[in-house]
Amino acid sequence: MKTMYFGIIAAGCISVVLVILYVTNYDSPITKNNVFGITALVIHRPGFGCPTTYCHFPDYYLKINSKFKAFLLGYSICDGISCVKRNDLAISLPVVNALHSDYLELPLPDDLPWKDEDAVNIQVKIPASLSNNTLTFDSTSAPKIWVDLGKSEIVRSS
Repeated sequence: MKTMYFGIIAAGCISVVLVILYVTNYDSPITKNNVFGITALVIHRPGFGCPTTYCHFPDYYLKINSKFKAFLLGYSICDGISCVKRNDLAISLPVVNALHSDYLELPLPDDLPWKDEDAVNIQVKIPASLSNNTLTFDSTSAPKIWVDLGKSEIVRSS
């Protein structure tokens, strides 16, 4: 009888642990529905040397903006062989208007094996919805989604 009782308790504990692991590792759904009008591309701006020995500029940047107020919570950029992913951001994206097309440039890691004109797929993580008067974003409680912006070519920028 005690063995059966301990077996039931062990099975219950294992089930609870598995549910907790599933919930904490579950990532947001992916959609192609780009309701905020986010545009992004990867630019390659090779370093031109530094005036001092201690400065460094990355070679690749994610250049991004949106048509409506949005927050960038993360990104995933893959070329089919290698990927770069960040999931720890909470950055307000610049809003594009007819007179001013402002972009945010986020530096990407240095060890990327990419070249100019390589095709990459860009996905961005954003809040599922956002009220118009929100100036900050609480990333711990709001539902999030991944928006697949599709394929893009790496563009060389001077």
